[in-house]
Amino acid sequence: MNQYFPGKFPQDLKKLGKFALLITSIIFGIVAQLTLLLAKDQPGFWDVNTWREHLIENSSPLPGLIFYALAGILFIRALRSSGETPATIIGATSASQSREPRFGFWITSLGLAGLTAFFTAISTGTTQALGFGIISGISIFLFFISVLIDERWKLTPFHRVIVWIKTHRIEILGLFIILLVAFFIRFWDLELHPYSFINDEGQMGQNGACLVKGTCIQLMETGWSQQPMLAFLPTGLSTILLGSTAIAVRIVSVILGTLAVLAVYLFTRETFDPMTAAVAASLLATLPVHVHFSRIGVDNIMDSLSTTLMMWLVFRGIKRGSTIYFLAAGILGGLCFYSYPGTRLAPLIGFFAVGYFGMQTRKFFQTHAHNILILGLAFTITAAPILGFFITHPESFSARMNSVGIFQNNIIQDQMSSSGNGAIEILTQQFMKSSLVFIVSAAPSNFFNSPKPYLTFLAAIFFMLGLAYMLRHLKNPLFMGIFIWFWAAIILGSTLTGGPPTSQRMLMSTSALAIITAIGITKTMHMLPKTGNITRWIAPVGLLAFIFYTGYQNINYYFIDYRAGHYFEDPTNELTYESAAFISPLHTSSRFYLIAEPDVPYLSFANFNYFSPDVEKSYFNEVTSKNLADLPKDKGALFIATSSRGSDLENLAHLIPGGEWHEFRRRYQPDQILFYTYKIDKQALLSYKP
Repeated sequence: MNQYFPGKFPQDLKKLGKFALLITSIIFGIVAQLTLLLAKDQPGFWDVNTWREHLIENSSPLPGLIFYALAGILFIRALRSSGETPATIIGATSASQSREPRFGFWITSLGLAGLTAFFTAISTGTTQALGFGIISGISIFLFFISVLIDERWKLTPFHRVIVWIKTHRIEILGLFIILLVAFFIRFWDLELHPYSFINDEGQMGQNGACLVKGTCIQLMETGWSQQPMLAFLPTGLSTILLGSTAIAVRIVSVILGTLAVLAVYLFTRETFDPMTAAVAASLLATLPVHVHFSRIGVDNIMDSLSTTLMMWLVFRGIKRGSTIYFLAAGILGGLCFYSYPGTRLAPLIGFFAVGYFGMQTRKFFQTHAHNILILGLAFTITAAPILGFFITHPESFSARMNSVGIFQNNIIQDQMSSSGNGAIEILTQQFMKSSLVFIVSAAPSNFFNSPKPYLTFLAAIFFMLGLAYMLRHLKNPLFMGIFIWFWAAIILGSTLTGGPPTSQRMLMSTSALAIITAIGITKTMHMLPKTGNITRWIAPVGLLAFIFYTGYQNINYYFIDYRAGHYFEDPTNELTYESAAFISPLHTSSRFYLIAEPDVPYLSFANFNYFSPDVEKSYFNEVTSKNLADLPKDKGALFIATSSRGSDLENLAHLIPGGEWHEFRRRYQPDQILFYTYKIDKQALLSYKP
């Protein structure tokens, strides 16, 4: 034995014991994951009332979770036996020295913010204009500048920046490669994958174009889906550069998703170490659910960026005692109220982290009172205008939760009535469906439609080990912050809403998911060299193998299996997207008439107006000689019929022959007709006589 484990025999036994504990924990994790996978498709898996009865036959999630609990206990014991100590954030013992605050600037900023909030509160929809947005910007700027002056802030000298870059050049190169890969994965073939461009994306483009064209001037109100109008500004600016195209809408999500990878690296490096940061960023870069929402033009992806940035700024400010980071966190927290409704949770998580750290750290509130005041004032000044609107329009503030919440919509009451189960059983089922999607169950709806869980087999095991490690150290403010960050979106965004798992509302958790998984794998690899010389080479090789293999599995699944499975495709979205190639060239020279099923409100879908805003559109569902004769004849006409209404269009072509006929098949399922088109010119309409 000593030839493999040099040293004294008792020490070798201890090392062997540590190694055995670690390996056993991983084996239990493998057994747990296999047990869950074997049980997930069995009838009793989601039936809470039968979980205990089905323990032995393994048709409930409990056996697999019990094995995971055992794996977690063994993992923690293995780490403790090796002398591992958890990462700890040590707050600055003194705040940065500042001059006497410039209360004149502060009062002016608060006054301007309050004035804007007052007018947005009493607005009737016609009294607001761009001016109030400018005043709000001035109030934020004045407060920002005053704090910089108070803190004697100066740009870092250029030569020091160069020295820092040279010192960290390897790390910077590695981060650059990760971000380049993350961007490429999100940008490649952006227009056609996922297919097709959905009508919610058209709403984003339409509202954004409305802003930049000056048609929408009520900046402090809400637009589509009760989202503040400023949430559509990035998309609007993109349409200026790229036109009314699918890429113009989706590129915003690509950029936000890539920045989220950067934010994960910054936060994890600040709170753990560069290696854990690189692993976490690499995992998020290829995570299919994050990649997917980084490629569709809805702003849910903002959640993963805003929360991570908020946590990075807060913990960086705590460590350094720097007012500047508290100031930035406050402004960011305020801006979250102008974005996707779920993003409003980000500042609450950040404030919780500060509060919990203060409760766990002696004299923290006393030492950092000035910084916490700046945090609160920056948030108030930034958020005040939109909060003024929400105060008098509470229905807009709570619109999303009111529309999807299981209590607000009587969903839970209906389930109790139909199933005979109590509220606790239903909430437990909701929670399990929302959380098990990360490791074992499918995400069959809600903008993702994936038959697989978010994590791969191996990544799921190390995520659960990392989660067990966090649970062991919840008194640590860092781990409690990440823990709340992960579960808040799962509970509020999915457990308490209809149709879990709601992937689009749990994106805030994906950054924490990557960090927790990175903790699990890096803690494992850090321990291996402590178990004996023979295992020293395994750690770096194993870590690289895990990253590359997991990345390969993720990319292969999303770009090959997911695409080939047609999971995101939908004929309605395909029609509104593909028909733009026929409708957009009409401009003002022709009208567009749609022959479709009356029960589907096609023309209310935003894609038609986003891609073809200047084309007149109307239904023509009753094809008769009289209705054709009554059509306006000052322009040509393009008729589009859905696949089920092809015979009606054939009848129209028979009545007015000589037009241009096309049939369009589904792009990736060409055996199915998507729609038919028939175009006739102005002269054909004029010459038609019934």
